[in-house]
Amino acid sequence: MKDTIRQLIQQAITQLVTEGVLPEGLSPAIQVENTRDKTHGDFASNIAMMLAKPAGLKPRDLAEKIIAALPAAESVSKAEIAGPGFINFFQNT
Repeated sequence: MKDTIRQLIQQAITQLVTEGVLPEGLSPAIQVENTRDKTHGDFASNIAMMLAKPAGLKPRDLAEKIIAALPAAESVSKAEIAGPGFINFFQNT
């Protein structure tokens, strides 16, 4: 599941580079971790916080753009922003 989420995030990043939101040449290590509290989702990523500075955006603003660019996936029911710019993913059950 973590690999699926990494792939979804990578596709969103590629789309945002194409749209000019993110600069070209970024190759971040996309981290996806299990959440400590399942009310906050099943998995979380800090990718928006990692890319905010090169993008010249606030982490929460970039997280919104990443979520909007995420392709649909049957295994993910929703994604939402948490805290300073984490993206939480909820697994379909």
